Amino acid sequence: MKNFKVYRKKFLLGDIHGYWSVILNHLNHVHETETCYIQVGDFGIGFDDIEKEVDKLLRLNNRLVEYNSDLFIIRGNHDNPMWFNDEDFKDIKEQLTNIIFVPDYTVLNIDLENILFIGGAVSIDRVPRRMDGPGKSWWSDEVVKFDFEKAKEFRDIDRVICHTAPDFCQPLKFNQLVYNFATQDDKLLQDLRDERANMTKLVTEIMNNNKIKGFYYGHFHNSYRFYHNNCEFLGLNVNQFIQL
Repeated sequence: MKNFKVYRKKFLLGDIHGYWSVILNHLNHVHETETCYIQVGDFGIGFDDIEKEVDKLLRLNNRLVEYNSDLFIIRGNHDNPMWFNDEDFKDIKEQLTNIIFVPDYTVLNIDLENILFIGGAVSIDRVPRRMDGPGKSWWSDEVVKFDFEKAKEFRDIDRVICHTAPDFCQPLKFNQLVYNFATQDDKLLQDLRDERANMTKLVTEIMNNNKIKGFYYGHFHNSYRFYHNNCEFLGLNVNQFIQL
């Protein structure tokens, strides 16, 4: 577990789908140093030419350095999973001193709290994205990598950051957009149901051994908040900032 400094302010950030400028705009607006950003997936890495993406990442990193601030990113279903493996893009990530692509099942101590990060999700648009060719805009390993045995091992976890959510969280039913994509993907609805059920099992295993203060997620492009077992469950909308 790696420890990070105590920040003046800490923000959660919802899906941004490649519009990284929202972070720059927020930095300019907040105009405070020592700010922590935790982005809950669908950062949008891997959809553009890598040279262009690296250039944008370096410019974002430079601004974060200027403000002595950090950006933590978890893996969404609209992100190239390779960026969240320790061994991939190492030479690039070494230059990104203030941008951290957090691998699944990592625990970081931020603001004296232990935060567990678990990324990934099923894409409802996986069929049209697959038509562009594997490795172009769809990745077979973009889903959640469920490890129930590992989930039993965690102790002293204060907060959990995921991209998707258990099935007792909102939304509780599919919207019309999901049904539209399901007309060309006959396995989609069952895969989505299975994923949410497995997330419930995974989160339950974690909560059995930890007093979780908050569980935070994105993916569903809407804002949600409710409490379960004395834990705040918070879903973030696209481009939404919420201060912790």
